[in-house]
Amino acid sequence: MADGSLGSDEFINFKCCLCQKKHITKEADVYCVECQDYYCTPCTDVHKMFPAMSTHQFIDKSSFNRVNFPKSLPSFPVERCEAHKTKLLDMYCADHDDIACATCIAIKHRTCQHIHSVPDEVDDLCKEIDADKTNIELIRIKTKLEGAERAKKRLVKELDAQKDKAVESIRQFRKEMEGILDTLEKATLKSLEEKYKNGKEKLENEIKNLQRHIDELELSSQKLTKSVGNKAQEFVAVKTSRKQIMEANEAEAESVTNSSDVKVKFIADSTIKDALKDFKTFGLISVSNTENKRDKMYVVKRKKQVNIKHVNDRETCYIYGSCFTDDGLLILADYENKSLKLIDMSSESIKHRLDFDVPPQTICQISKKDFAVSLDNQTIQFVTIGDKLVTTKQLKLDHYCYGLAYKDNKLFISDENTALYIHDMNGTMLQKTTTDKQGSAIFSSNRHISVSSDGKMMYVTDLSKGLIVLDLEGNYKTTIIDPDFVSLQGVCTDKRGNIFVCGMGQSNIFQINENSGEKKGILGDVCNSLSCSFDLKHNRLVITIYDSNTIEVYDLL
Repeated sequence: MADGSLGSDEFINFKCCLCQKKHITKEADVYCVECQDYYCTPCTDVHKMFPAMSTHQFIDKSSFNRVNFPKSLPSFPVERCEAHKTKLLDMYCADHDDIACATCIAIKHRTCQHIHSVPDEVDDLCKEIDADKTNIELIRIKTKLEGAERAKKRLVKELDAQKDKAVESIRQFRKEMEGILDTLEKATLKSLEEKYKNGKEKLENEIKNLQRHIDELELSSQKLTKSVGNKAQEFVAVKTSRKQIMEANEAEAESVTNSSDVKVKFIADSTIKDALKDFKTFGLISVSNTENKRDKMYVVKRKKQVNIKHVNDRETCYIYGSCFTDDGLLILADYENKSLKLIDMSSESIKHRLDFDVPPQTICQISKKDFAVSLDNQTIQFVTIGDKLVTTKQLKLDHYCYGLAYKDNKLFISDENTALYIHDMNGTMLQKTTTDKQGSAIFSSNRHISVSSDGKMMYVTDLSKGLIVLDLEGNYKTTIIDPDFVSLQGVCTDKRGNIFVCGMGQSNIFQINENSGEKKGILGDVCNSLSCSFDLKHNRLVITIYDSNTIEVYDLL
């Protein structure tokens, strides 16, 4: 028998855990709530010597239930309150279904009617819980979160790769710009060389002419000197010399007059630098998350009308185009009242109005604060948003401008007819698309344009043909056709894989899946709609209407 043990024939219900590790059998005198184990008196004294365990709560062996639970641990909470570190979570408020310490009960639950002591009422309280089911649910949720975590880690790797690709694209774009600058430099140097050559040639010809007169004057002087004593020859020499003097004076006067015409000077085109100053970056940096894809049909949480009539409006509003800012402000292009309107959707009020000399058609976002507006005079007007709308530069084009979209430093413009144009940000036409590879006309009466959620395609509505899909080079891909798609006018995406379309005459607003081109369903009905725009931040769809002082607003779930 080990030293310090009780007799082997003596039955001990609760043994000191530390003594057992030393192969000594000794009866426990206390139970430590935090450690959930039993200790004899000497081991308890050692236990209390450690600062980290000095506040542990002990239960005397007189409280051990030897009859009903001869070998079970006493039922007592061991977790401590996060707010009150020294207090155990031993109270339960049934009114709030909240576990708390005694201090929390006194502070936060003083007016509650159903307060329970967990140690004292544990049997009754446990009747209402199922630990096994809860543990299964914990494991299930944990498994789901681990799956979500793995998916997010994959996204991080994809994001790293996309960032590297974007960096390479930025550097490639810089090289392309340097190539353009090199071409401009060569052309400018060539022009300089030509003008220099012409100027130098002119001066050299004048020098030759002056040298000829100098030689003739020298020769005349010699002849005059030799003619002394010969009156007849002297007379001839003087008359000849006078003629030479007159011609030399004319040559000298002409030389003085023309000398100021021969100059070479470089005057830089300030519009080039000014145009570059207008840009803050090489282009728009967009971040898309493939996990945000939505396959389900949206549900309309609330539908309402918002008045967009301004006090200075003289005509009924014709809102041909609309666009949301990143902050959820709405910009409307009012054709009849020749103005842009900045709408605060939270207060449903017009924050600012910007007037034009000609009607605006539609609007699209270029950067966080910059937008492009198509005007009814073959012009693209750029606008910046601060506290109000402010015009910046203009692009004057040689074709009609209606639908408008932007991507990768390019403007995509429909002409409300049969052509789609792609321009760079300086107005240079990069592409004009009218037919497919077979030579068939793509458009009949094209209208609005929207870039796809993944930024690789564009959608163009056509009153007669439906929803036309092209890539960003202007190459025709397909047409999404449905018997319900009548006179499509407005189009936008939710950046999550869905397209919204609406149109003239018809009253339905359709949701379409981008991957399949399948019509998911109808969100609502607005007759004679002109445009639609989606606010990603607030899940809000706005429909503008022909000849109406209100817009339709759909809050979606």
